[in-house]
Amino acid sequence: MTFEYAVGLVLSVLLVGYLGYALVRAERF
Repeated sequence: MTFEYAVGLVLSVLLVGYLGYALVRAERF
């Protein structure tokens, strides 16, 4: 696993988690 791949993976996971959290909040309220 290269450093660039690790950074890209972390950023993608954070982005997906943030979008999912925003969608859940929008559905609840």
